[in-house]
Amino acid sequence: MKKLIPIICVALIILACKKSKVVPYSSHGVITGYDLGTCATCGGLKIVIKDDTAKNPPPFYRINETLTQLGISETASFPINVDLNWQHQTGVENSNYIIVSQIKVDN
Repeated sequence: MKKLIPIICVALIILACKKSKVVPYSSHGVITGYDLGTCATCGGLKIVIKDDTAKNPPPFYRINETLTQLGISETASFPINVDLNWQHQTGVENSNYIIVSQIKVDN
């Protein structure tokens, strides 16, 4: 019985270990700069999604956040290649804004 206790302990430790889930990024994009337009639906950062599967995608989308809010250094120079997870922002008509849930600078 004393030999069985260490085996049970090792088995419990192995069963308790979990691999961390690495969430792959669904898209690749390029942040091209700030949108300096003065229209009612302009502003934010301009990003081009390279593998956009939407029907008739716009030439670029807008992100209503700053580089700092996205976790990117303000001193980064444009264009900035990124991997990201995103979705269309609802409730804003014809503005092409997206919500970025996860982003990483692609070196």
